Amino acid sequence: MKLYEVIDTINKKYPEYLQYNWDNSGLNIGDKDSEIKKIMLTLEVTESTVDEAIENNVDLIISHHPFLFSKINKINKNDIKGNLIYKLISNSISVYCMHTSYDVAIDGLNDYFFELMGISNEYILDESCTNENYRNGESYGLGRVGSLEETMKVKEFISKLKSKLSIKNVRYVGKLDKKIKTVAVVTGSGAEFFEKAKELDIDVLVTGDMKYHQAMDALEIKMSVIDCGHYGTEHIFADSIIGFLIENLKDIEISKSSNIIDPFTDL
Repeated sequence: MKLYEVIDTINKKYPEYLQYNWDNSGLNIGDKDSEIKKIMLTLEVTESTVDEAIENNVDLIISHHPFLFSKINKINKNDIKGNLIYKLISNSISVYCMHTSYDVAIDGLNDYFFELMGISNEYILDESCTNENYRNGESYGLGRVGSLEETMKVKEFISKLKSKLSIKNVRYVGKLDKKIKTVAVVTGSGAEFFEKAKELDIDVLVTGDMKYHQAMDALEIKMSVIDCGHYGTEHIFADSIIGFLIENLKDIEISKSSNIIDPFTDL
């Protein structure tokens, strides 16, 4: 299958035009006419994932985070990013990224998070807008709000969260004996939505990357927040998309990278 056919298949369900204007989802590196036989899924394009792709004769890396994000003024082998660009191009490996276009889409990362946790999906936390070309004008946006099957203490919910996400630690703002029913999630960095979650009378917000002053403000307004870290809420990207790709790209071998790692070490 040609790369442009792979991209067209993805865009039918997760169109690139859904992304925020500051984002760089889409084809970051590659020749749309190249032949794709092997795809590898990852959260981040790093030296380890690129070397893994080379070793396994991968033609296309699909990552959640954009490979090319900040402005690049030069490309040389002495630079981390430049060296990876050299490696990718010299080994004919393309890179396609599904970032905020996948975060806000229906059946995207936030919806998968709720599915994993067994939480009913009721509405979008922050509706971006509508587009007449997307699902007949259906709304899309960042974050999801839903309800647990039954009320539970936040400590119990945190234990379940750590088990389902395979993470060791979370950071929590609020009272540990609080009973919760309604949950909002914004995978990745979504701490700024704590005030909106409070306005909507949501019991707890699950996200990552909460800053100290945000945490203090959340505590002041009695809004409970569980910070699982950026990695903690997004390392599930490969698991969330692999089923769709296997079902729709029949003649392509699809695998998950074995180098999806948290840059932080718990001590």
